[in-house]
Amino acid sequence: MLTDKQKYFHLMGEVCEQLAPDAVDATVRAGYKTPSNLLAMVRLGRRANLPDLVAMVEVSLPAFEIPTHLRPAA
Repeated sequence: MLTDKQKYFHLMGEVCEQLAPDAVDATVRAGYKTPSNLLAMVRLGRRANLPDLVAMVEVSLPAFEIPTHLRPAA
């Protein structure tokens, strides 16, 4: 069983080169409530927050299927 922090780093390893530079802005424009400065830290790997990374991936990479084992625990 992986912790959310481990899931964050596994997912980040999958998408780090694919996340667009405007992923933070697109996520904020889509209505996500986390402030853009915190989302920027998630995108750069300075803040390991799995729900924020999942939101960014869903908004900026809609074709990418996030594996269920890398999603936050319910």
